[in-house]
Amino acid sequence: MLNTTTAVLLATSWAPLLSGLLHQCLNADDPSCNGGVAAFSAMLRHHSKLEAQDNQNDALPFAHIQLLDKDSAFVHMHPLGLSVNRLILNGLMGLDVFASSPSILLQNNLDSGVSSQDISYLQTHDMPLLISNVGVPPSNSWHPYTKAVHFDAETRLAILSLSMSTEALNVPAAMGGLRYIRKVNEENGCVKPSSSYHTLLSDYFSHSNVTTTRAEETDSSNCWLPIVYHSDKGDQFASFLTAMLALPRHHRPAMIIDTAGSLKEYEEPTLVDGIWVASPRLNSRTFFQHKLEMSYDAVFGLQLDYVEFTSAALSPLPDEMKDETYRSEILALKRAADEALRNNPVIGYSDEMPFARDSTSYRPCKSGECPIGNLFTDAARWYTNADVAFITSGGVRGPGWAAGDVHVSDLYEALPFTNKLCTGRMNGVHLFQLLNYSMSVATFEGEDTDDGGKLLQSSGLKVTYNTELSQSRIIEIEVLDRESGQFKPIDRLQIYEFATDSYLCDGYKPFPSLLGSDNLVVEGEQPGTIIEGVLFQEMAADFLNATTSIDAPYNTTTQNRLVNDTTATEVLNLIQSEDSCAPGEYWESDIQTCMHCPVNFDVTFSKKLIEFEATDQERVESITLTNNEDFYVAIIPKKLPDWLVLDSVESVYAGSNIPTILGAGESLQFSMSIISSELEEGTVYVTIAFGVLDGGDYHGCVGSDAGFDITMRVLPTEQLNQLGSIRAAGFTLFGIIAITSISFAVFVICHRQQQVVKALQPIFLLCICGGVLVLGSSIIPLSIDDELASQRGCDISCMALPWLICLGFSVAISALFAKLWRINKLFTASRSCRRVQVRVQDVAMPLVVLLVANITILICWTLIDPLVYKRFEMMPWSTYGRCVGSSNASNILLIIVGVLNAVVLLLALVQAWKARNISDEFSETKIVGSALYGWLQLLIVGVPVLFLISDDNTTARYFVLVALIFLVSMSMLLIIFVPLFIQIRRAQVKQKVQVVSHQMDSQSQQIGSRSSAPPRKVSQISGINGKKDFNSAPKVPYPFWDMPQGGGQGQEIQESSANGAADVAAALPV
Repeated sequence: MLNTTTAVLLATSWAPLLSGLLHQCLNADDPSCNGGVAAFSAMLRHHSKLEAQDNQNDALPFAHIQLLDKDSAFVHMHPLGLSVNRLILNGLMGLDVFASSPSILLQNNLDSGVSSQDISYLQTHDMPLLISNVGVPPSNSWHPYTKAVHFDAETRLAILSLSMSTEALNVPAAMGGLRYIRKVNEENGCVKPSSSYHTLLSDYFSHSNVTTTRAEETDSSNCWLPIVYHSDKGDQFASFLTAMLALPRHHRPAMIIDTAGSLKEYEEPTLVDGIWVASPRLNSRTFFQHKLEMSYDAVFGLQLDYVEFTSAALSPLPDEMKDETYRSEILALKRAADEALRNNPVIGYSDEMPFARDSTSYRPCKSGECPIGNLFTDAARWYTNADVAFITSGGVRGPGWAAGDVHVSDLYEALPFTNKLCTGRMNGVHLFQLLNYSMSVATFEGEDTDDGGKLLQSSGLKVTYNTELSQSRIIEIEVLDRESGQFKPIDRLQIYEFATDSYLCDGYKPFPSLLGSDNLVVEGEQPGTIIEGVLFQEMAADFLNATTSIDAPYNTTTQNRLVNDTTATEVLNLIQSEDSCAPGEYWESDIQTCMHCPVNFDVTFSKKLIEFEATDQERVESITLTNNEDFYVAIIPKKLPDWLVLDSVESVYAGSNIPTILGAGESLQFSMSIISSELEEGTVYVTIAFGVLDGGDYHGCVGSDAGFDITMRVLPTEQLNQLGSIRAAGFTLFGIIAITSISFAVFVICHRQQQVVKALQPIFLLCICGGVLVLGSSIIPLSIDDELASQRGCDISCMALPWLICLGFSVAISALFAKLWRINKLFTASRSCRRVQVRVQDVAMPLVVLLVANITILICWTLIDPLVYKRFEMMPWSTYGRCVGSSNASNILLIIVGVLNAVVLLLALVQAWKARNISDEFSETKIVGSALYGWLQLLIVGVPVLFLISDDNTTARYFVLVALIFLVSMSMLLIIFVPLFIQIRRAQVKQKVQVVSHQMDSQSQQIGSRSSAPPRKVSQISGINGKKDFNSAPKVPYPFWDMPQGGGQGQEIQESSANGAADVAAALPV
């Protein structure tokens, strides 16, 4: 039983059989030893012992999954061919399984007419082929020697391999294998059965004397942990992983290894919903190992608890890893290499061949013409007698070779792939299309990139190009004429026979589409066809053997087949369409070419080219049309540009809509002028053509057109669409807002003892002034662009804008909301005859909450996706700047902060609506409500207007934004403070009147006392005889909700009359 965690190693090797080239690695200490399966095994054994030290074991169990070596020179040169893999992997190293792509199933001559190899020796029960996603029929010789699941007894791993099949087969194949592993675990008593059959079986036999054969005690030694290798195309792995995650837990794999490295986030093993996912990009030069820590679960069997990934370069192999096994394997491999070398005859002679790939990433063939590419393309053209031959630069490798003998091994090192010959025919247009694509995507940098590998090495071609041009770079294409032996310009209609390799015809996208039946449809063309059984290396060997000698070796110097001319600017374009046919041409769809009309009339203009500038407004140019034939013709002008005025004073001219008859030898004089206002900036090149009507039978041909060319140039001026002088208006409006808000703040401070000011609460009024000042200051960053500031300054201004708007709006609106909420709460309490407390923190809470919310969102905005100032192009000479985020995060945060403040505005409007019926004595509610509804109206009108203005209209957007900010700010200040100012003035006037009245009454009393006149009944005036008349005293608004809070603990309001009149309890002056 497995009661503790157990660790095993799983290693995946793409290493070749040999540790270096055929003539290298003479012994284990030879520095020329470079990787190979022996180095991989030695490193695996070392890690097995190293990892076992913690568990006090001699070595951890390990599983070694080896990929079949099919492409190395050693395999192709050894007498056993592919079967040498069995000799090395099984016979020498004792491996009991290997992996390969499904193509191996057709490599035996017993199974396919396209292969001449006998690989029967590779087929053995001692080392079967592991392939899980291909059903091998009994008719195939591999049928008895394949397995869908490899049960590794040492590690208890059940391994599936999905390799280079169709995406549709991978998921069902994996599901079938996983179900089979689950069934084996159930039958071994490792896990509890998941099927209803076992439940019924158990229930049935529980009532009888018969016992089931299934063991009651589960035994983990019979358990298997499912592992899936996904070695298919990288773009298929994501969908495969999704399908595996959708499976029930008891049918899921414990781990999936994507050998293509298609998902970078899983380069290190990661636990994803119960499945360990690893996506390392395997290669032949690196050691890859996963340490698996497993434990036992009674329900689900073996469980994978943790995975640790290790990778290391195979070369150089550290000395401590060179054990006796490694040393003996290297000697055995050397003997096998010698057998291959003895089967490595000299097949030709050449000059010194430069390297095509060194130990770094430098690949000279990806930077331009290279001799090894010339060799293989020359061989293909010679072998097929084709006009042209080409291969990609990405396929050629190897260190090159010294001058003199060329061996078979040299060719396999230079081209380590089993590429076959592919031939076909294409016309000049499609040959240009192929070369133009190659030249347009190639990097010409010599770096090991996929696009760099698309550069075509060629034979029978000379291509001149300019790498400094974008997109189309080809200047000239010349093709070798087999009869004359001279290079001639490419003929777009000529059919050329081509030779290339099978990878270009059937693998390396998009070349298969360019060489396939969908593209090569013109009569005489033939799509690329792969010739099975003819390898490029064998073909090159035949070429060297037939064409070279010791005295006449192959020339490895460059032949100027690819020439980079950076001074040339006029590119070659052979692609035509029906719309591109010029006057006097018709479209021949069968050959996709504009053909010259067969009829040619000698009707010409006196000038071929007329040039105008935009300044030539007053210039009038004359031109003459002459019929040089001995018969009359009918002419009619074709479409004329709007900016050109073309006319003739001669009566014979019928106008631009009716054909004009021009007799033999007659001429017609025209005058022309320009209207530059009809033109946009730039250069216009047009052909003015007159159709010569002759009733020809060819579509588009009505006789040869008579025409001349006109160039019209209107030089553009750079337009940055900056704010310019309009920003002065913005600064002026901000100045008005600042002066007004500061003045009103000073006014509030100076009159804070006035009853009217106390009623409206000075703290709220100051908050409104401060908020409006901050809101109005947002005009400053709004007015800054790259005309005034650097890029950094513009970026800061962009992010300052939402900060100022949100904070200013928050302070002002929260003050108004708190004011209205306080009024409503106290007034409602007075009506319901109950006491309520409105504390300072209750009133301040909306301000604090809204500020904190806004600041939090703005900080997140600033950190996650701050606004930056960027320029966008409308036209090549016209750009505009605006503040944008680098992702959608800015838009999302803008919506969040906008919704937040809109909600607060709506809540404040609700409070204003509730306070609309409060007595006129408390008229400040109407003032605040008016201010809020004024804001709402401005926003409802202004915001939609912003959406109607395009982003490139910077001046209009700036004007509307500044106007909106100004109106919102000033409306709040004026609506709040103007009535306040008026009330204070009225109170001051009323107070003066009372003082004067009091003085007059005092004087009257003094006069009456002197004359001893009898007293008169007079109206009592407040303050006389120690009495106070509350009816005649001036009524200054002093609302009960704004009275000070007793002891700082709040205000108590109590109902004192049946009709709901409020009585202010113990209120002191504010």
